[in-house]
Amino acid sequence: MNSVQNLDQIRAANAIKYRNTTFAGVDGGGIVKKVPTMIRENGFLGALAFALELKSDNSSKNPGHYQVFECILEHLKTLNRVPPDCKTPDDLMEFLIKRDSAKLRDVTAESLLYMNYLRRFAKPGKES
Repeated sequence: MNSVQNLDQIRAANAIKYRNTTFAGVDGGGIVKKVPTMIRENGFLGALAFALELKSDNSSKNPGHYQVFECILEHLKTLNRVPPDCKTPDDLMEFLIKRDSAKLRDVTAESLLYMNYLRRFAKPGKES
């Protein structure tokens, strides 16, 4: 008999991979707790744009947020919510701005549900 995982099992399995990950930035794992609020207040694209922001030397201005969106992207790919050629958060932005609002709502909702698990597994850390 083949067992079929429900979405909560998939979300938890995808999030627990990051149990020993310390996310870059102030508060380490605290960054993970801030992203859902950013998504709710600014929308998925607004929060993603913040994560993609660059410094004048073209390095990431918000590396911890970028890492979180890398995790979200990996999760969305396992559910086939985004195509396999979406390899980076930058690709995710390009993909979403060309889709309809229903796709954006779907990605937003699924990302927030996934973040419920990721934020519990993130390891607190220091500024990196």
